[in-house]
Amino acid sequence: MTDAARDTIYILLWGDLVDTVRGLASVDRIKAAHRRARIILLTSPDYEALLKHCPHFTGVETDALAEGPAGRLMVKRIKISKPVAVYDLVGGPIARKIKGGLRFMKTRWIDGRPAEAGGHPIDTAAATLGRAGLGPDRYELGAAPGPDIAWIDYLARSSRMLEPEYFGINDAFALLAPAGDEVKPPLRWPKERWATLASQLLDAGIIPAVVGGPSAREVGRFIAEVTPGARDLTGKAKLVQLAGLGRKARFVFGEDTGLLHLLVAAGPPALALYPDGEGDPAYRAPRGASPVVIMHAPTLAQVTPEEAMQAMRYAGGFDRAPRAA
Repeated sequence: MTDAARDTIYILLWGDLVDTVRGLASVDRIKAAHRRARIILLTSPDYEALLKHCPHFTGVETDALAEGPAGRLMVKRIKISKPVAVYDLVGGPIARKIKGGLRFMKTRWIDGRPAEAGGHPIDTAAATLGRAGLGPDRYELGAAPGPDIAWIDYLARSSRMLEPEYFGINDAFALLAPAGDEVKPPLRWPKERWATLASQLLDAGIIPAVVGGPSAREVGRFIAEVTPGARDLTGKAKLVQLAGLGRKARFVFGEDTGLLHLLVAAGPPALALYPDGEGDPAYRAPRGASPVVIMHAPTLAQVTPEEAMQAMRYAGGFDRAPRAA
C-alpha cells in the first residue's frame, strides 16, 4: 500500500487504558502500511500525555467525545482535511457520526475493530485489518504482534523524570502493580502476599517498586511499611513515567489492570494474576515483546509468593537485562 506524501489518514482510538494500549498494536500495523502519510489520531484527553509522544502520529486531536456544537466542529474539521482513509478502531455512535459526515467524500472507511468473541482482541483486530489489505486475515491465539512502546526511550533520553533514579531506584528492580480498592477483595491478591513477595524479591537482590493510581495507595503503603527497602510509587508517577520504568524493569507482576497492559507493552517479562470463573485469561491477557506467564486460581489468595517467584524465574525476569539502552 502506497501513499502520496501529503495524504492524511485518521485513526479513531479511545476508551479505557486496556483498549488504548491494545489499539497501539493496530497503530503499528497502520503506520507500516502508510509510511509517508500524515497520520492524525482522534482520541479523548485521557491519555493524551502518553500518546502525544508516539512517533507514528503527526498530530493528536482530543475532542473525539465532544458533543453539541463542539462535536459538529470536530466532524467538520475532519471533513476539511480530506482524509484518504479513516481507520475506525472503536466503533459506536461517535464513529458513525464521523462516517456520516464523510459520506459524500472519497474517504475510505476501514473497520479495524476487534471481534467481540472468538479470540484475543489483538489477534482479531489484526485479522480485521488483514481483510482490509494490511497483512494476513487470520491469526492463531498469540500470533499477532502485541503493542510495543519502545518509542518511549527517545523521551527518556531527554527527561530524567522517566529514569528509575528519579524515583530513588539505583539497582535492578521489578514493578508490582496491584489492583486498587475499586476491585472487590476476592478478586485481589491479599496485601500480606504482596508484602511477602516484596521481601523475597529484596532477598534476591531486586528492588520491588509498587505502582498504581491513588486507589492502590493502601497496598503500596502497607508494603513499604512492613518491607523496608520496597518503594511505594502509587499515585506518584504519571503513565508516561511508568512506561519509562517498564522499559528498564526486570519484570512486572500484577493483577488484571489497565496499568499492567501498559507495563507489559513496555517490554519486560510479566506475571499476570487472574481469578477463575471469568473465562480463559489467555484471551484477555496483556501482550508485549517478552513472555507473559498467566496464573489463576479460584481465589487469588491461593497463589503463594513462592509460586509467583518461580513463575518470574520461568519468564526470565531474573536472568535478563532491561530492554532499554
